[in-house]
Amino acid sequence: MPVAGSLSRIFPFLSGEEKEAFRQVTPIYPFSTTDYYLDLALRSKAVRKMLFPSLEEIDPVLQSFGEDDPLREEEHKKTSYLTHRYPDRVLVVVTNYCPVLCRFCMRKRNWLKPRFFITEEEIENVLRYVSANETVRDVLISGGDPFYLELERLEYLISSLEKIPHVEIVRIGTRSPVTDPEWVLKSDICEVLKETSKVWVNVHYNHPDEITELSTSAVRELQKCGIPINNQTVLLKGINDSADILENLFRKLQSIRVRPYYLFRCDPVKGVLHFSTPISKGIEIIRTLFRRISPLAIPYYAVDVPGGLGKVPLMPERYRKEGDKFVLETFNGRKVIMEDEFPPKGE
Repeated sequence: MPVAGSLSRIFPFLSGEEKEAFRQVTPIYPFSTTDYYLDLALRSKAVRKMLFPSLEEIDPVLQSFGEDDPLREEEHKKTSYLTHRYPDRVLVVVTNYCPVLCRFCMRKRNWLKPRFFITEEEIENVLRYVSANETVRDVLISGGDPFYLELERLEYLISSLEKIPHVEIVRIGTRSPVTDPEWVLKSDICEVLKETSKVWVNVHYNHPDEITELSTSAVRELQKCGIPINNQTVLLKGINDSADILENLFRKLQSIRVRPYYLFRCDPVKGVLHFSTPISKGIEIIRTLFRRISPLAIPYYAVDVPGGLGKVPLMPERYRKEGDKFVLETFNGRKVIMEDEFPPKGE
C-alpha cells in the first residue's frame, strides 16, 4: 500500500534537482508509491524515472502541446464509468486509485479528482448498457487499478458480465504485479479470478528491471488460476526507447509466459509529453526486433490517435506490390519476389 512519510525517507537519496521536482511538482501531480516499488526505484535508474517527479512534468512550453484527455474518453462516456468507442468493446474505469502513481500515466487527469470507486448503482448501469448492446463482446476493466476495488464488488461485476451471452472476453488492466506484487500474493484476488471463465489480465511491464523474483511470483499466482496474461508497454524516452532494452524485456516476458501484446507510443497527455518519442522511433525498433526475436515476442506497435479516433497499429512495411508480384523482405533484410497467386495470372 502507499508509503506513509515516504518523502522524508527518500529525500537523503535524491539529487538537488529531484528534491526541487518533489517540491514544485507534487502539489500539482501528487506522488504515491509502495515500499516494494520505492526500493526498486532506488536500485534502478529506469524505475526511478518512472516513479519520481520531474520538473519537465510542469514545463509550460513542453506540456502546452498536451491535453488532459487527448483520447476523448470523457466525451465517449455512455455511463459515468463506461466509455464506448469501438463497436465491439467498451472500457469501464472502475476507480482512479493506484498505490503507485506512474509519471507517464495516460489518465493523469484523474489524479486531480477525489478518490472514487465504482458504486453498486453504477455497476448496474454498466450491466444494463452492455446487455442492451449486443455488438459488445469485449469489456476492458481499467482504472486506476481494478485489483484494489473491493473484491466482492469486483467479483460481482465480473460474474455479471460473464453471464451476458454476447460478452466473450473480460479484460482487466492492472500494474499491481509490477508495483505491488506482495499485495497480489497476500490478497484474495486469485480466489476471485479462479472462478471466472472469460477473464484475461493485461499487466504493464515497461523495463526489464521490473521483472523481479517477487513480481514473477505474483504473475505465477495469477497463472495458477488459469488466467491468460498479456503485457502492455509504453515506449518512454530515456527509459526503454531502444531495441536492446525492449528485446531484453520481451524475452524475459516470454520466459515467464507473459505475451507482449502492445507497445504504445506515449499518448500526448499534459504532464507526460517529456516521455514522448517520435512515431518513427517505435517503427524502427520493431523493425530491428523482427530481425532478432520470434514474432511471438513482438507486440503490436500502436499509436492512439488524438481526438478519440482510436488506436492505429503501425508495423514496419516489409512488402510492396509490383504488378502481379510482391517484393517481400525477410527477417534478415533479404528481398524476395513472389507471385501474388498460383498459378500466376496469364499462364
